Amino acid sequence: MPLLSDCDATFQNPFGQAIPAAPNILLAPALAPNQGDHVFGDVLGTIETALQRIFGGGQVWPTRMENYSSLLSNVWTGLQAVDLGHGAAAPLVTRAGAAETDQHSHMFGGYSARLQWEMAEIVCTGFAPNGGGERRRIGGYKKSWKKAVLKRFDELMNNLVDSTAIAFYIATPNAIRNSNANTVHAPWSLAHAVQQVTPMNGPGKGTITPVLDRYDSLRNSIDGLLGRFELPTRSLNVNNNTWA
Repeated sequence: MPLLSDCDATFQNPFGQAIPAAPNILLAPALAPNQGDHVFGDVLGTIETALQRIFGGGQVWPTRMENYSSLLSNVWTGLQAVDLGHGAAAPLVTRAGAAETDQHSHMFGGYSARLQWEMAEIVCTGFAPNGGGERRRIGGYKKSWKKAVLKRFDELMNNLVDSTAIAFYIATPNAIRNSNANTVHAPWSLAHAVQQVTPMNGPGKGTITPVLDRYDSLRNSIDGLLGRFELPTRSLNVNNNTWA
């Protein structure tokens, strides 16, 4: 249940009452993505979705976050400036042909949902009865919450890299890959990806290696982001998107 002890059944975690189940790698579907295979899962996209749901308000969520804590907003702005493999020139492998079993997409997506839910345990939100409008409260920083979120973050990072995409991109970064129905896109952790990439050679390695290096410090950055939820429990004023 949400960390706020007085969050009743009417006001819940915006991602649902219970944490999503851990994904089962044996249930990974065969996919033929229109946009190709990303080498890295979109970790910052996962975090951003969680922040959007924590603060709510649709397009005004950045304003709500800034009003809640300018320090939190500044940390997030700094994180967004880091290229973690989903920028304008993201390492991407275009694939043509049959669908392939995509364990990476399945596992990363499943653990993304679990991380987002855990982050949103700090918020209690819903709508008051009889047209009373949105109610939203955010609890202060708690070590138990931060520890739980970082555990989910570690799970996500254990499924960060698409093994098939990274090997092909390093060898032939601008080529179209012809698929094989027997190919399985296994998920690699950051540590395993670094270990596997080190002996590889190819024109795409110069793009991949710096991204892997940047991921080394991401956990500390997320730790710092979570630490900015350090204020006492505060309630949203929906009329001006401020907190009291």
